[in-house]
Amino acid sequence: MKKNIRKPIPEEAEPEIHEHDDFLFKDTLPYQTQFIARLLQIDYMSRIAQTGIAPAQAFVLGELWMTEPLSQVELARRLDIGKATVGQTLNRLERAGLIERRRLMTDRRVIMIHLTDKGWALREPLKVGAKAQLDMLDERLGADEVRRLTVLLTEAAAKLRASVSIAELQDVSE
Repeated sequence: MKKNIRKPIPEEAEPEIHEHDDFLFKDTLPYQTQFIARLLQIDYMSRIAQTGIAPAQAFVLGELWMTEPLSQVELARRLDIGKATVGQTLNRLERAGLIERRRLMTDRRVIMIHLTDKGWALREPLKVGAKAQLDMLDERLGADEVRRLTVLLTEAAAKLRASVSIAELQDVSE
């Protein structure tokens, strides 16, 4: 029988500071947008936790609340994510009883996504969570600043979307 002999943990060394140049990655747009996205996702998840819905599922439901029914391909296109990613989300929503898949009678190859009554019932609590988050942003950043930032990011996304292929966008989301 072997004895478990623990080696002493060496004292932590002081972190090494590398002074290469004045480039600070934390001050870049890519870093800051990713960080803000994480903060907003965590905040939104806490606001909608009682629904049991993840933000990605809320986005799919949101598209269906605006236009129902939609195909999986159309949902992927509208959300700028891959069909496989949408398919996984739809599987979870279907297991939860929030959506139904129905084949078109005119073309049996096409499956359309429909909301169930349970799916429609989540509209109000998810909307309340989103509205509360927007109110918080208006309060902390100012409504004018939120509008300016939204316009700027929307314009940037449109310009950058042209330089990134849909396949690349889908790869990132999957």
